[in-house]
Amino acid sequence: MNYAEAVDFIENAAMFGMKLGLTNISKLLELLGDPQKSMNIIHVAGTNGKGSVCSYITNILMAAGYKTGMFTSPYLEKFTERMQVDLENIPDDKVVEYVEILKAKIAIMVNEGFNHPTFFELNTAMSLMYFEETGCDAVVLEVGLGGRYDSTNVIDSPVVSVITTIGYEHMTILGNTLGEIAYQKAGIIKKDRPVAIYGDISEEALTIIKWVAAENGSKFKISDFTSLENIKTINTGYKFGYNKMTGIEIGMMGQHQIKNACLAIDAVAIMTENKLVVSDSAIRTGLRNTRWPGRVEIINESPVIICDATHNPQGAEVLRAAIDERYRGKRIVYVMGVMKDKNYDEMAKIVIKDAFAVITVTPNWHRALDAGILLDTVKKYCENAYTGDTIKTAMETALKLAGEDGIICSFGSLYYVADVKNFVRENFSG
Repeated sequence: MNYAEAVDFIENAAMFGMKLGLTNISKLLELLGDPQKSMNIIHVAGTNGKGSVCSYITNILMAAGYKTGMFTSPYLEKFTERMQVDLENIPDDKVVEYVEILKAKIAIMVNEGFNHPTFFELNTAMSLMYFEETGCDAVVLEVGLGGRYDSTNVIDSPVVSVITTIGYEHMTILGNTLGEIAYQKAGIIKKDRPVAIYGDISEEALTIIKWVAAENGSKFKISDFTSLENIKTINTGYKFGYNKMTGIEIGMMGQHQIKNACLAIDAVAIMTENKLVVSDSAIRTGLRNTRWPGRVEIINESPVIICDATHNPQGAEVLRAAIDERYRGKRIVYVMGVMKDKNYDEMAKIVIKDAFAVITVTPNWHRALDAGILLDTVKKYCENAYTGDTIKTAMETALKLAGEDGIICSFGSLYYVADVKNFVRENFSG
């Protein structure tokens, strides 16, 4: 078996569907020796901001000298991005080795009457195998969907559970209200284990999270964004003060990243009170070093080309605020591609108002919405709208429309971020 065949085996597990619940993953990990039981795990759930918060925490722990594993999903360009140790992707040959081990364990499971593991269960198991083998001091684990029944929720005693924003998503699975969705996210809270909570959560969602924390006897800390002060724009990021720490710097665009950084600071403070001691100096260094691909990311400076993987209205609000802050009044051309099951009408309404032009595309994914159908929606908010036959032709059109001083921003789905980045590499490498 080679690397491509190993990845195909994992991705083909998608045919077994998405089965929320912990019975199957618990059995698989038991056959693997329960690697998760020996780790210091930081567990992160939420609607938006999970990846950024995971990256902030990982960089801070690394700056403190801890060997740190990070499991995130999905990937932008290569499967191995999902599982990293000290920000280095798992080696291809390790993927092959682990798939061979997993195949043997799957045979035992199926023989004993268990279901074949799903795609995400295999990813979770592989990441935990890798983190155990490499001897990670700490592991930052991002929830895939929801929390309560997500396959990552096999963690008995996390160092800290972290809950980011709560918004409407996957409503057919997680519930129709913010309270119901919050209940699913709060499922990562464990008995007598502390919780760090994003500060701008609706009262409905926060009430549920507090209740779940109380039921588990878990102390919690809610980020106090009112203590933010002296916010200044620097380069692509910000300088600010928070909770008596002054002169904190981050290098990611969008003021939402300031709040994500504050949540990471609070989570690290809780860790320091428990198992993982981190200095203020490590916090500063880690935050300053953090970058997270595909999140209001400037991938070319002249002309300015931004890609953002936002795929829900809450993320669209964040993107629009970031664009307004830096590029208000500029000629902005958007490239937009989405999945069929997303609220693309609301996303378009939020982002493309006042746009100079919009080009719609069809991402190369089986759930993608046809660019022609998306065009009908986009034209309600921007008359100067076109359809791109391919990502390449859409970007070429965007460049012509934007001109020398314009801004190009692709958004709507993570499933074509890699194509946009490849276009930039091929056309602006020098």
